[in-house]
Amino acid sequence: MTWPEKPWLKLVAVDAESGEPRGFDSGSGVRLVDALAASCAVPGLWPPVTIEGRRYVDGAVRSNTSADYAAGAARVLVLAPLGHFELFPCETSLAVAIGDLRTGGAAVAYVEPDADSLAAIGANPADPATRRPTGEAGRQGRRTARDWR
Repeated sequence: MTWPEKPWLKLVAVDAESGEPRGFDSGSGVRLVDALAASCAVPGLWPPVTIEGRRYVDGAVRSNTSADYAAGAARVLVLAPLGHFELFPCETSLAVAIGDLRTGGAAVAYVEPDADSLAAIGANPADPATRRPTGEAGRQGRRTARDWR
């Protein structure tokens, strides 16, 4: 698994000890599979992932989407798999981050779950039984992204 050349992709995780966020991309020197695992290491569900001697957890502990990491980009596609629902109290709301991106001149498209996707996700997004139905219902995001392209 290698980093895509296009579109530019940044994954965010949080240092489990310091609480500092870190963005990983193709220039970070970190393998995509490691950055992806760190950005999905939900505390209490999956263990932290060690990268360069530091332990990282899911970036959602600071922001559900980390949309603020796209500052300076001309076009931004924000994928919010849980919509505006935040797993943890966040320092910057999604609405503020999107507003800041637009104020900075970015064209921003936002993909959140539709009603069918929310029903498939259910009350517990970590429930393994919801994976297949959520994935199938989530195809609506592909349509949105394709249409925006």
